[in-house]
Amino acid sequence: MEANIVVDARNKSCPGPLLALTKAVMKASPGQIIMLLSTDPGAPQDIREWASHAGHKVLNVEKMGETYRIYLEVLG
Repeated sequence: MEANIVVDARNKSCPGPLLALTKAVMKASPGQIIMLLSTDPGAPQDIREWASHAGHKVLNVEKMGETYRIYLEVLG
């Protein structure tokens, strides 16, 4: 999956990955895809919950070794 923006939040614990993602979303345009890299095991669930409340869409979550790749589509 192609991402327009990559946010590297590896080795940051909660709420670091979510804060980094939130900053990227504020700079992104609707329709852009952000890939968040995180080693925090709670990040996938935290991001899903946040996205559902914030009106964005989690497209995919992959785990490669210790790193999660979370793809988020920025919506209006």
